[in-house]
Amino acid sequence: MVTAAAALVLGACGRGPDPAVVRAAIRDADVAFAKATAERGAEGWASFFADSGVMVVPGQNVVGRAAIRELMAPELGDTTHALIWHPTSVQASPDGNLGYSIGRWERTARRGEGAVARRGSYVTIWEKQKDGTWKVVLDAGNADPGR
Repeated sequence: MVTAAAALVLGACGRGPDPAVVRAAIRDADVAFAKATAERGAEGWASFFADSGVMVVPGQNVVGRAAIRELMAPELGDTTHALIWHPTSVQASPDGNLGYSIGRWERTARRGEGAVARRGSYVTIWEKQKDGTWKVVLDAGNADPGR
């Protein structure tokens, strides 16, 4: 009986984290990222990046939280613009320390009495930090054709 119990404990220790739980944590982080950005603009956006996180934008890779905040401040500080997104797919590594979210975004700009919307797709790579939080290590997106 003791041998069977020990085998169960040792077997449980050898398994990685539950993939569904890890994917849910990444999805929750992505949703919180969008909420923080909507509420706090560039500060909220940058707060979800790892210290050495990278944002891929046309013509350059922006590295580091401060540089990313500076890049996004004009756009996210413009009250005539809104940026929203939501993940449509999330995957995680077997060890539960790295994952990615793929989703759709929409940027709306008010123009006079109307609004102009651009839409596109994104991929965000997440890394679990020592404190258990998830931070963005790479973010990239592109606009739909014809926009």
